[in-house]
Amino acid sequence: MEARTRTFDSISGGAIGRGWAGWLDFWRGRPRWLRRTLWSLLVACGAYLLLGNLFLNTPLGPWTANRQPEKFQAQWGRAFTLYPGHVVARDVRLQGQVRQIYWDVQAQRVRGRLALWPLLGKEIRVPEVVASGVTGGARHVERNREPPPPRPGGWTLLFDRIAADHVLRGHFDELVLEGDGQAVFGFSKQLRGGPMQILPSSLHFDSARLLADGDPLLDRIRVDGSFAMKRHTRAEAPGMRKLLLTDGSVSIDGEGSSLRGYFDAQGRFHVTTTPGGGQLHARLEMRDGVLQPGGTLSWTAPMRGVGITGAPLGGQLKMQASVDDDIALRLQVPQRDGGVLDLDAEVRLQGRELPTQGGLPAVLPRASGHVVGHWRFPSLAWVTTMFNAPDWLQLDGSGDLVADLRLDQGRPAPGSHVELPQVAVTAVVMENHISGQGRVRADLVAQGDGPLQTRLAVQLDGYSIAGAAGTGAPYAKGDDLQLDLTIEGRPMQGGAMGATSAHLRFTDAQVPDLRVYNRFLSEQMRIDGGSGTASADLRLDGVGNIGHGTVGVEGHAARMSMGGRQLKGDVALDAQLRRADLAQREFVLDGSQVRLRNVSFRSADGQARQGWWANVDLPSARIDLAAPDSVAGKVKVQARDVGFLLDLFGGAQGYPRWMDRLVDSGQVLARAQVQWQGDTLVLDSVHASNDRYEVQARLRLADGQRQGQLLARMGLLSAGVDLRNGQRDMHLVRAQEWFNAQPAMLR
Repeated sequence: MEARTRTFDSISGGAIGRGWAGWLDFWRGRPRWLRRTLWSLLVACGAYLLLGNLFLNTPLGPWTANRQPEKFQAQWGRAFTLYPGHVVARDVRLQGQVRQIYWDVQAQRVRGRLALWPLLGKEIRVPEVVASGVTGGARHVERNREPPPPRPGGWTLLFDRIAADHVLRGHFDELVLEGDGQAVFGFSKQLRGGPMQILPSSLHFDSARLLADGDPLLDRIRVDGSFAMKRHTRAEAPGMRKLLLTDGSVSIDGEGSSLRGYFDAQGRFHVTTTPGGGQLHARLEMRDGVLQPGGTLSWTAPMRGVGITGAPLGGQLKMQASVDDDIALRLQVPQRDGGVLDLDAEVRLQGRELPTQGGLPAVLPRASGHVVGHWRFPSLAWVTTMFNAPDWLQLDGSGDLVADLRLDQGRPAPGSHVELPQVAVTAVVMENHISGQGRVRADLVAQGDGPLQTRLAVQLDGYSIAGAAGTGAPYAKGDDLQLDLTIEGRPMQGGAMGATSAHLRFTDAQVPDLRVYNRFLSEQMRIDGGSGTASADLRLDGVGNIGHGTVGVEGHAARMSMGGRQLKGDVALDAQLRRADLAQREFVLDGSQVRLRNVSFRSADGQARQGWWANVDLPSARIDLAAPDSVAGKVKVQARDVGFLLDLFGGAQGYPRWMDRLVDSGQVLARAQVQWQGDTLVLDSVHASNDRYEVQARLRLADGQRQGQLLARMGLLSAGVDLRNGQRDMHLVRAQEWFNAQPAMLR
């Protein structure tokens, strides 16, 4: 047995030895150049395997790939290469930033192949990359990385096919798609600002879910999509204009979420989503940024929980879109108590082009249809801008908006109206700030062959009127103010609007302190206290100036001072405002009236007088508030007697005894010219008379001093009084001639 074994071993060893010897003889018999070439190839392969794998598995590889980490970074775990251009790596992470978009991609395993010959032509071509366990996405960041201007000489990147057989997660900002899908992607890009192209690519998910900010939107989604983008540079197709070079299609079927309203622990209202109940179905195709006929989209979402008033919500939100020659849209949000949005919109967009620039303003001119809705907005300030209301009318605060809009090429058509059931309103009229809560309604009407008109009706249930700065205690309050504006032209047309007119009216506003009207009076004629009511009916122009109208003020038990005399009584002003120029601060009040009733005062000789009254007509009156303030005009007066006029000249004491009877000689009719400027009051051409007597006078009150002349006549009796600084000189002989010789005080 042992002999047989030794014999076998010797035979085997001999055979192997003869085999190696034969190969060596064969090798030595080959030409030297062939042997050197083969040895070189073997050494090169060995060197490649050694150096290539060292490069991939030491810090040298990532250091080389991350020369510009602010633009691009790459990290990986274990990796190996078997031949030039071949790489297999695990735990791969790529990330970078383009403008304000930061992107990142991770893969559990990546296998790829690099074509070597194209490197000679400055082209990095990767015929195929296969990845598994892929996640990634993009998000907006604040910092903007502007790319450098294009320059020649850039290398070209060409990835013919990047296949991901297990796409686990993708995100864009707060939108997240989770599942297990497959994707194929290809692109080419020339560096240094050269052209780029997306090769035919596709995406498929059988069962996935979509989340927004952590809340589920869609579940059990089946997605099939394909897209490609033609070769272009950034200058040729910036931003959304890339859609014009894009072809694609998408098919989506999934279960949607329900919408739920609720209040948090702090009492704030929120709307969130809960799984189940909804449906989404979409079939859309696009070529060169144009949707193709036959596309459809349908989305439904039940509404649950409570509304903003606490009332239960119900019904379904529905959105539908279909593509034929145009794009037809239908959106329905069920009407219910306490909702923040009720809507029934049926709109058709002319054409099938997707918006690539200009945003919503560029889409609106294509929209026609009918929109009926009820919205709640955190701010309503934009409504006046939409209807081109004048700047002096502003809306503020949150509130509801109820609209019935008919759209014609993006613009409201006649018959449209918008209503704000409760909103804060501020208006500035002649430097007076009117603020309050109430209702606003806007109607668009057609006037035959004339221009369209927007009519705004403002009804304030509670309002206050304050001074120019809008601060301090209001000087009038009421509960029924109406402001109607008519604006010629179609809304949403910027500054190219026609004329604006307005009508403001209120009645019986409470005036807690009548002294606010001293701004229109002289130092010689003041209101010292009292309360009352005010009413107005005014026509305004487009800048908030009063064109014409009436203002009525009534004061009860008002305390007044006139010519140094203290009066108390009821006063009523009926101001007929014929014209107002705010720029020049001038007012014309021709035809105004002042009525004094139940007036009591103490005469210069100390006697108390009560029950005096007077009706003052102003056939001509001007107020000029430009410095120095002045009031001028003509007055006609009907009074109980002439006693107050005599009292301005020092009372009846020291006069002839017959002049005492003037006070008790019945009603008197008078006329005069009046002017006050600053603290100076001038009465000129005063003529008061009845069937028993006649009085003429002129008087200047300034700086606490009085100067003037008076002529009284009763039958054959006459007397003149010359008043200078409180001292009186009597003229009893030829009094008429003396009075006529005195110069007039007003020209």
